[in-house]
Formats: sequence, C-alpha cells, structure tokens
Amino acid sequence: MQVATDNLRPEMELGTDLVDGGGRLLLPRGTVLTERHIRYCQMWGIVELEIAGPAEAQVSEEPIIDPVLIAKAEEAVEPRFRHVARGHPVIEALFRHCVQKQLAKKPV
Repeated sequence: MQVATDNLRPEMELGTDLVDGGGRLLLPRGTVLTERHIRYCQMWGIVELEIAGPAEAQVSEEPIIDPVLIAKAEEAVEPRFRHVARGHPVIEALFRHCVQKQLAKKPV
C-alpha cells in the first residue's frame, strides 16, 4: 500500500526496495522504518513509499476532509505555484503541504 511520507511512522515495513532515479538502492524491501529513515526520505524528496502489511494496522486515523474544502484550498494555493513544474516530486510535496496549511487556517 502506498503511504505518503508525511504519514509514515516508525515500525512500518517497506514493501518494495526504495531506489533513486538512477536505480541506486536506498533502502531494501523489508526495512523497518525508524525516525531517521523517515527524515532521510523527506530530505530525498520522496513523496510516498510502498509499505507492507494491512493499511488499517499501520496508518494512523486522520480526519476525513470534505473534497470541496480540499478543492477550495488547492484553488487558493495554486497561484503561488504557477511558475514552477508541479510534476516534480518535491514541488508536489510542497504544494500538498501548503494545501494542508490552508486547510488548517480558521475561516474568518
């Protein structure tokens, strides 16, 4: 199951080998993640990982957000990203982070 880097927790197990764009092995399948592994994944710009095991047992419950609110937050954040390539994993992770921050703002 794919899990966003922001939702990774220590003790989760990699379901597949983690390789960089050049094919170099970063972490082998079966690695039990630690805080350090998670921090490195964030530094490497990895957006999500394949995690082994049942999703319910590993991913913490997050509140379900109305898709309409998500769309409004994305619309509010989008102008800030008009001059960059949204297809790049680091830019996309930054965009998602900004959308989450927008959602966390209290309505005026």
